[in-house]
Amino acid sequence: MSGDHEETRAQITTALPDRLAQLLSSASQFRNQVIGTITLTALLVAIFQAEVLVATALNYPSSQALFASFSREVKMLIAATIGPFIHQGPRHLTDNLGVLIVAGAYLEYQYDRRFLYTFYPAVGYLAAWAPLAMGSVGSVGASGVTFGLTIWLLVHSISRVLEMGYDGALDLRILHFAAVIFGLVKAQEAVAILGVMDGADDVTHFFGAFLGLALGIKFVLDYHEIQILNL
Repeated sequence: MSGDHEETRAQITTALPDRLAQLLSSASQFRNQVIGTITLTALLVAIFQAEVLVATALNYPSSQALFASFSREVKMLIAATIGPFIHQGPRHLTDNLGVLIVAGAYLEYQYDRRFLYTFYPAVGYLAAWAPLAMGSVGSVGASGVTFGLTIWLLVHSISRVLEMGYDGALDLRILHFAAVIFGLVKAQEAVAILGVMDGADDVTHFFGAFLGLALGIKFVLDYHEIQILNL
């Protein structure tokens, strides 16, 4: 009996390193497939830390207080140049990072990090410039991007669910349903903005969502190799 126990223990001991190696390999592979999302997240955190350091050095209680002290012209310049990358407080940052991590990782895993790297500045700046073009002081933060990302996520995840239904392959890809629900929540917020459009933030959020819808449809059609018009 003791010999059997020792043999079983030896088998487990031998198997554990292999399983651990497989787990680490899978984790490493997943990390490499969402490295763009990780990079953008780290960049936003680093920029916010720089904001806090500057505010502290200038004797302001917070980065939000520092931004509020600027003139209208300076605020507009900041919104137009670095607006999509700065945040007014930790809550503002964490709210956007939560969406960026979920939606960004999902989309990057489905597509490629170059799509994410292109999408972020394109949607971020266009959404930030929209209220400036309307004469507003503008807004800062990645909210326009996160609204855009979740609408793109919604379009893509719906396409994958429809693909699953068409192919009759309702397997583990059923997890795309979770992405649909996540996207619908943000889409509901974007639709609600239409009824209460008030201020630069609302304009930025709505334009971000609209751009996400337009680019999302384009990306999804390319993803499934569907051509609407033969040009």
